[in-house]
Amino acid sequence: MKKNGEKFLRAGWPAISLIGILVVVAVVGANLNPVNQRHTIEILINVVLVVGLYVFAGNSGVLSFGQMSFMSIGAYTTALFTIPVIQKAFLLPSLPGFIGSAELAPIPAALLAGAMAVVFGLIIVFPISRLSGLAAALAMFAVLVIVYQVGINWEAVTRGTRTMLGVPINTTIWSALAWTIICVLIAFAYQRSSSGLRLRATREDEFAAKAAAISIPRERAIAFLISAFVVGIGGYLYAQFQGAFTPAAFYTHVTFLTIAMLVVGGQRSLAGAVVGAVTVSILSFLFNSIENGVSAGPIHFAGRDGLSDTALAAFILLALLFRRDGIMRGREFELRRPGWMRRSGGGAVGGKPAVANTDPQAKEA
Repeated sequence: MKKNGEKFLRAGWPAISLIGILVVVAVVGANLNPVNQRHTIEILINVVLVVGLYVFAGNSGVLSFGQMSFMSIGAYTTALFTIPVIQKAFLLPSLPGFIGSAELAPIPAALLAGAMAVVFGLIIVFPISRLSGLAAALAMFAVLVIVYQVGINWEAVTRGTRTMLGVPINTTIWSALAWTIICVLIAFAYQRSSSGLRLRATREDEFAAKAAAISIPRERAIAFLISAFVVGIGGYLYAQFQGAFTPAAFYTHVTFLTIAMLVVGGQRSLAGAVVGAVTVSILSFLFNSIENGVSAGPIHFAGRDGLSDTALAAFILLALLFRRDGIMRGREFELRRPGWMRRSGGGAVGGKPAVANTDPQAKEA
């Protein structure tokens, strides 16, 4: 019984350790001032978005510039089904009757946001899953542009370039933490599944995977749809955090920022996705505060426009130069046994949780 418990703990430690990091971020943020509490929520939302990107891009090795289109769909679905009916009648008078009369609670709205992102994913998944490399990246960027153009022109549903107003603000630190943990567990369960193993096999050696009768389009399609659901949840959290937004919120800036977070953390591991999102988010907030000016008693240091973007870009460049594979270098957190236990009967060296490669594919090899 004790051995089974230890085996379960070691198998689940990569996810447990990431949940621990997220809980620490939430607890620390909850005890800060209101501005930093909002920053904490933004960090957790960024984690959801980057984890969603990782599910497809990290496991398949196919870079996608279009995953944030699912964020847009999730956010607008949330708005359409949670804005009070009276406000919708004023803001969006041309809505179809069943949408205009709908007003969902937060949890059903979140699930619907993820589901609608999956529905859109089903429309585009078959051609996308058959592309690789630059062709896939450009195809997904084209999807992002199409969704953006629909957003700014479909005024009856999205209000076009005008701000979508009146979304109930229900995303708190604790609700964001709960959904972030759920999304991390979804990503962890997927990467430990046989489908996730097969997809990573295609990432490592596409020709060998084909020779082993692995259907690359099918495995990519599964990851793509799971990614769509997670990113759609991120859109829900964003909509009920901001309360108002435009299609520009889901376009190139958030696309390249989430990709940068994944690459800096390490795109080949779930730990890299979480660590990269947290690290880059915190640095971004820090650089923004410096750009806006910092006060130290009677002394005030004036900020400079563009400083935050320049500093963040410099950090990303340095991270890529010195840690080309990202902060985590494609590794997960693993629970290791103390050295004396190894000497007396096996186990890894080290007396505390350490970073190690826990890819099931590597273990099989």
